[in-house]
Amino acid sequence: MPEATYDHPLFGKVKYRTDSPIWVRGDHITFVDGFDVRDITKVHIPQLVGVPGTKSGNLRFHKRGHAQIEQAFVDIEKLGLLHHITSCAGALNMRLRKPTSGGLSKLPSNHAFGIAIDLNSDDDRLGASVAPVAPVFEALGFHWGISFNDPMHFEVEEFIEDPDSVAVHLAALLK
Repeated sequence: MPEATYDHPLFGKVKYRTDSPIWVRGDHITFVDGFDVRDITKVHIPQLVGVPGTKSGNLRFHKRGHAQIEQAFVDIEKLGLLHHITSCAGALNMRLRKPTSGGLSKLPSNHAFGIAIDLNSDDDRLGASVAPVAPVFEALGFHWGISFNDPMHFEVEEFIEDPDSVAVHLAALLK
């Protein structure tokens, strides 16, 4: 099984291996060193109850990002934007990256670290229908995947341990 190391911007050097004997696009991975998967725990997002793909609003997400993702959905709801989220393709997925180009990446996906979420993957536009909620995620330390042609994708770019609501500020901007 191929093994590699990666210097993740939030977690530092990690070592992982793939399940297949050769590099395969999007292959399942196992962390060997440098990352504790026990830090990926359940977070309940009440705003996602009933949204397909969320297991009744329950996601597995890195514990350091719980406050951020919870606040994002509180603010999305406060701003009246929740109707833009119609499905969730999940958060945790222990795999290599799957570039939208179809190419092979030998790097772990941020889904494997439990710091990414895909929304509205089934909208026939790679999730572009979530554009109205992107400013909320970005204000709370997430990077929007539109910059690499994956608009359904949001990933934690920096951990914010005690995020303040951005709803009031964003409501003023959206007027």
